[in-house]
Amino acid sequence: MERSNSEERNQIDRPPSTREDEASSEAGASTEAFQSDKWWRESSPTSDWAEPVSNAAATGVGPRKEPGTADVYFCGRTNLFPLNLAIRAIGKENLTGLLRASWDQEPIDVLARDGEIVLATTRDPDLYCPETPPILANVDPEVVRNARDQQKENGTPFLLTLARNESIERQPAVDLIRHYGQMLFSQLWSPPNVWIMFEKNADLLGGFGDVTGDPDVDDWSLETLRLVQNPERLGGFDPASIPAYTREGFDRVQKLKLTSDEAQFASQFNGARSVQQIAKNLRLDLKSARQLLFRFAALEIVECWPGSTAAKPEPKAGMGRLFGRGR
Repeated sequence: MERSNSEERNQIDRPPSTREDEASSEAGASTEAFQSDKWWRESSPTSDWAEPVSNAAATGVGPRKEPGTADVYFCGRTNLFPLNLAIRAIGKENLTGLLRASWDQEPIDVLARDGEIVLATTRDPDLYCPETPPILANVDPEVVRNARDQQKENGTPFLLTLARNESIERQPAVDLIRHYGQMLFSQLWSPPNVWIMFEKNADLLGGFGDVTGDPDVDDWSLETLRLVQNPERLGGFDPASIPAYTREGFDRVQKLKLTSDEAQFASQFNGARSVQQIAKNLRLDLKSARQLLFRFAALEIVECWPGSTAAKPEPKAGMGRLFGRGR
């Protein structure tokens, strides 16, 4: 297409652009673009969401490992991370460190060494031992008070302090330390959302080399479950529900140190008998049956299924083996 006369005149009248003008115009454009980009960057938000992805990932999962900081192996709430699973992880992974449980009272600490439970304690002596043991009858009250004050400072059970300074005999003190520690831990089975965290730290066990641990964490947990107050209120088991072994439950129950009542109760789990039928077979009241069932359910050895309206025929063959190592 031919251009019009006006277009030709415009090109003739317009002075030709020099290279210096073109360079200056390009420089001005780049400067303007830089200023515009700089303005956008300065006005951008400075919240945590503006951090690089790598930093966000590091802070989202947990604190980054720095010299002298805690090495958290696992953490969570017991409604999603059952207490039994945390204790079993200590034994299965041969962990050494501190399991801390935070709830509505002073935190409870469980010290573990090479997969064994050494002791459970807290910085609240009244929560740890609300009564006065008979073993303290002949001990100077001032000495006992100093030992309890030391527990408030560093969590060392005051009975262990008294045993170390020879105010009480060591072996009875060790037995009481184990008992009161399990009594303390038994209170954690009731609250629904306890926050638990395990810190791998061998240095925490440096001051407890003179205390031997419990090698079987399942037996230790079972002993704490026997000390739970009013467990029949916690389980809420329907008498018509049917207890059945979990995937690993039958093998695990063989290794537990069961009482005779617990062994007889465990022998009734066949996936067909209801809680009410088991109680009838063993001539137990429903309260006792629920107490026993609560222990096995808390250890995740059995799970309860809703009862069916149609009666299921019981297997003719028995379970075939005795349960536990007996007491």
